[in-house]
Amino acid sequence: MMMKRFFASLLIMCCALSYGAPVFAQVAKKIPADKQRAAQWQPAKGQYYFSHSLVYDYENKADQTKGTITIYLDPVSGGMCFKKENSFGKGGKDFDFVIGFPDGKYIFCGADENGKKMRINEAVGALKLGPDTKAQAREDFSTYWAATGNKRDDFGFESLEYNVSFATSENKDTVWLAKTPFNVYPLYGLEFVESAVAMPISFDYMHLLEPNQLVAEINSKDTILKLKSFGRDPQTVSTKGYPVFKTE
Repeated sequence: MMMKRFFASLLIMCCALSYGAPVFAQVAKKIPADKQRAAQWQPAKGQYYFSHSLVYDYENKADQTKGTITIYLDPVSGGMCFKKENSFGKGGKDFDFVIGFPDGKYIFCGADENGKKMRINEAVGALKLGPDTKAQAREDFSTYWAATGNKRDDFGFESLEYNVSFATSENKDTVWLAKTPFNVYPLYGLEFVESAVAMPISFDYMHLLEPNQLVAEINSKDTILKLKSFGRDPQTVSTKGYPVFKTE
């Protein structure tokens, strides 16, 4: 019986490897809603509550910039909030903050060229991957991402290390991916939003990684990125004072 279980486990692992997906040993535990969320999370009134934050240290060697990036998270909905002062900075000078959701909905709150407050609602279809796109993503991952076998714990998330190669370059990156209990596509989807917001480091992994694969570290020729903290960091933002922008 034990021998059968061994071969069954081995078969499952081999199938996962051939599929091109990372093999995580642990199941990421869901993060429960805290007591404040019931009162603070009121989307119908334009109020959103984020109980946790992801904080990265980064260095963009090409632009010769470095600093920290803070991303606020609602673990229940998977919603994320990006603020001008500690997230996208000069990469979105017209906006005070951006809220993104796993379904591709984004809310941009800021001011127009005349200083008048405005709110722009956008929907990014790229967050809903079709079967062909998913198949291509799996093929690309299995082709260019090679697991090193190294594992670690990043603030309660199991992380795996990969050596990443490229079809058009001889450069190789080292990337750590953390398995999360929440959807990280709101972060990756910012790359596809037409409004003028850009993070200081590219998170262009929308059509490559699974929705629960968070980039925890990057070491490359042009980029250094490291997740330095994850934990409770309650924030409440309101879109109420930002009227919806209407085009002529």
